[in-house]
Amino acid sequence: MKNRDELIDIYGYEAEIFKKSYNMMGRLLDKNFIKNEVEKRKLSDMYIYGGGFLGIQFYRAITPFVNVLSVVDKSGKLLVEMDDIPVINISDFRNQYEDETVIVTPLKFYREIYHELKEFVLNNKIIFLEEFGG
Repeated sequence: MKNRDELIDIYGYEAEIFKKSYNMMGRLLDKNFIKNEVEKRKLSDMYIYGGGFLGIQFYRAITPFVNVLSVVDKSGKLLVEMDDIPVINISDFRNQYEDETVIVTPLKFYREIYHELKEFVLNNKIIFLEEFGG
């Protein structure tokens, strides 16, 4: 069993992730923020990595301004079933990827996702959602 200090550290880490997710979900409601970021980064065709709540909300927020080719998720499905959002698994993504921007939405697994993507996606084509607006 974990000791109390370890549990407090885990709770603190999880609470920070939830806070960042909550703040980002709020920012994604601001259409001007999204439009300005798309224009600033000159985004056009792109992928969203992550089929969780942030990925789904980001898809909804950004699709009026760019062509999202697909949401990419290891499992090949979204956390919530949405028939109007295209989703592919990482293997299919690897096969069809052609130098587009990839925005990574899961805040908790940035390092693991980054290492997986950098095998075939250029570093300057990977944007973490937390950098969006930075």
